Amino acid sequence: MQIINNKYQITDTGFHFLFFICYLLFIISFCSCSSIVQKGGELLDAGSPSEMKFATYRSAAEDKSAMVELRELKRDEGRWVIEFSSRRWPGLTICAGMPSGRGDFELFEARILSSHIHGWNEFNLGIMGEGSFYNPVKRGGVLLIDGEVERIQISSGSIRLKSNRITGDAALTSLRNRRERILALTGWMASQTDNNGEKAVFQSKKDFEKYWKPLIFPELVLKSRRPPEYKADNAEWRRADSVKWNLTYTEGVFPEGLWEYRNSGAMMRDWEEALPWIYMEYSWDFIISSFNDTHLNMVN
Repeated sequence: MQIINNKYQITDTGFHFLFFICYLLFIISFCSCSSIVQKGGELLDAGSPSEMKFATYRSAAEDKSAMVELRELKRDEGRWVIEFSSRRWPGLTICAGMPSGRGDFELFEARILSSHIHGWNEFNLGIMGEGSFYNPVKRGGVLLIDGEVERIQISSGSIRLKSNRITGDAALTSLRNRRERILALTGWMASQTDNNGEKAVFQSKKDFEKYWKPLIFPELVLKSRRPPEYKADNAEWRRADSVKWNLTYTEGVFPEGLWEYRNSGAMMRDWEEALPWIYMEYSWDFIISSFNDTHLNMVN
């Protein structure tokens, strides 16, 4: 059959081709509309955890340097979590699972960034503990930490020292070894209690360093700041890392397990390269308690 109309002529083959093109355009249009409707439905489905909106809450503290912030966010692996931090403790973020309907949550990780003049130590530290953030109307609530929060082990991390970047298993081994040394040091520091059996508490890293550096490294401070126990006369000495260490002072003040750590210069290197980390380990319970009973308001 042929349809003839003046200048235009369409054969059966041409008709079938036009019909195919029209049908293909219809299918593409229909699928696109269906896709848009589906995505719109997902965005409006507030009951789906995977589509919960990002939210941030902050404390209304008059002292902005002590402001606490809590964030609800979705991690790359698809897990929804809450993370909270404080300007009082730069470099520390506490992570927990999303609160239940009653507001309860479980702590699982502390992310720590400890910087120094030549680089940084960055790692994830497994923790165990419980808390709550009851927020029924999504406008704010009270952050509570129930009891002690146990520190477990470093699970991953990286190190930057000058131009060198260490990652993977090498970084993990180095960070875990350094943490063992730091815990040995802070354990001794915590045992140096006052007449009431209480260890010293420090509101800042600056106060912490000012108090402990003359006691741990009297060789590195002015004579006027050295403790009475430090005597140079008739002392035995050892040079390491360009410092002459007073072995007599070491043995008179520190437990034997820390003698080589100090006399080799390794303690000084840890102090110089991980002071914020040392402060956090020493002050852990105090830091955690500072988050407890914090009132937070939604900001977005």
